[in-house]
This record gives sequence, structure tokens and C-alpha cells, in this order.
Amino acid sequence: MTVDESLTRSKTPPPAAAPARGRGRPKVDDATQRARIVAAARDVFLAGGYDATTMDAVAHRAGVSKKTVYQLFGGKDALFAAIVAAHRDLMLNAPEGDDDRPLEVALASIFRLDLDADSERDRNALLRLMMLEAPHRPELARVVFRHGPEESKAILARWLARQAERGRIAIDDPERTASLLLHMVFAPLGFDEDGPRLPGPDERRAHATAAFSIFLNGVVPPRTRD
Repeated sequence: MTVDESLTRSKTPPPAAAPARGRGRPKVDDATQRARIVAAARDVFLAGGYDATTMDAVAHRAGVSKKTVYQLFGGKDALFAAIVAAHRDLMLNAPEGDDDRPLEVALASIFRLDLDADSERDRNALLRLMMLEAPHRPELARVVFRHGPEESKAILARWLARQAERGRIAIDDPERTASLLLHMVFAPLGFDEDGPRLPGPDERRAHATAAFSIFLNGVVPPRTRD
């Protein structure tokens, strides 16, 4: 099973089975099992890193058999990809429908400047893990890129395209514009002598707000600037 096949299965779970009759443990549907395993795997990966994480440890943490973990995910890379996909909304979360909020307010929400302290810690822990592990593993780097930044860019590009269609912004290429905006907002992420550098909530908010201001002053149609 490939990484993409594993994630596709998670997006289209089969109908829930009818309640079991008689004695014995009730059957748990695949979607519930997957969510439980992803949550457990996230804790195990964050605690020990990629190399130290085993499917046995994940299965034990999730309270399922190792066979179940392999049946639903196929391997460790696919499981890590599922963690990235499941927590993408901690990085970026754009609505798919109409969005009538002021652009500055919408962007602050899309780039998750509204996270509470616990969610902010979860976000930074996952980012730190990806930044530490991906550079040393080309296949893992491709997984992280495909299901993290690449999918985030596609989500943001669709939102920008809808705003352009409604005349709220003036852009020619939503994908390129999304890429530029992502680079502006995530610019503080990097490495220093101590390893991954992740801005604190106040620094992240100040930087993103400045990026939004520069971005919007460049894309708002001239007739609406006055």
C-alpha cells in the first residue's frame, strides 16, 4: 500500500458496520481505528523521534494489534503522512465556501493566529519533528512536502481564487500568489545553532500581521484603496 493509497482510504471510510449482536467486543469501524492510531502515533513520534518509533509501540499506545496498524497504514512513512495530514489545520485552515470576513481577519484565521496555548504547543512540536526528521530522509521529506506545504498551498490558492473571482483582490496566478504568501508568513521558521527555530506566539502573530499588511497593499484593487 502506498502513502497516497493509505491517505485516500482515510478520506473515504466504508459505511459503519451494523451493531454486533451477542457477546464479545463490538466492532470498531476503520475511520475510528485510524483516528485512534494517528493520535497514538503522534504521541509516540513526538516522544522518541522517527527512528525510535516502532509499529509495536504505536499499536500498544493505540490499544490495537500491530496487524491492524499495518492493514490501515501499510508502513511508518504512511503513518507519518497521516499525522501530517490530520494536523494540517494547525498550520493553515481556509474555508471552502464564501468568505465575507474582512481580508485581514480572514487571513489571521486561515494562518491560525487564533490558536490557544495547547494547540500552539502541538503545532510547534509537530513542526519541530518534521524539521528535524525530513532533511535526513528523502522519502519522508517528499511525504511531508506533499501532504503539508503542497496541500496547504493548494487550499490557499483556491481561497485566493475565490476572492479574486468576487473582485476582492486582483491577482493573475492564485498558485504563485499562494506560494508567495506562504513564504512571507512562514519566513521566521528556520535553524540556528541549537536546531529548529520556531517563533513564539507573539512573534509569530506580529510577523504574520505585518506580512498580511504588505500582501494586501499589493493585491487590493486600486479602486478600493482609498
